[in-house]
Amino acid sequence: MSWTVIGIGRHKGITLPQLLFKDPDWFYWAIDKGVLNGRIPTSEVQDIYEKSRNIKIPQSDLHAEFVFDGIRGVFADLKLVPKDRPNHVGTSKTQRLDRIDMALIRDSKSYDKLGYNLLIPILKEILFGDRKARMTKRRAEDFFDNPNSFF
Repeated sequence: MSWTVIGIGRHKGITLPQLLFKDPDWFYWAIDKGVLNGRIPTSEVQDIYEKSRNIKIPQSDLHAEFVFDGIRGVFADLKLVPKDRPNHVGTSKTQRLDRIDMALIRDSKSYDKLGYNLLIPILKEILFGDRKARMTKRRAEDFFDNPNSFF
């Protein structure tokens, strides 16, 4: 796919795939506020939004367990756990999915910049095998262009 370059704000000059690995909280905020309307084709925004909510876990025998702070409700961790593992017991709240849903953090708390800063290295480890993987334009776009990465 030929991705449109963002032409506004602090993310000017990058594409949506790059944005999702750089500042997903801003992406979901921009969708909620209509900031991208008329600036990025609606089909492109919708496509990447759906993909960001339906990322396949590389190991099919695992589920994604999202961990949220029990008091503040903010994202704390993402772990891949066996499907048959008993549910988490403790003060932290968890949610298990058969996929990785990047928007789940924003669904839980409307502003959680720190949560997304925690999520991105975890995603890089799960998807690319390296928490510090450099998310070049090509790497980010290749990931979001690969239909095998999503449900």
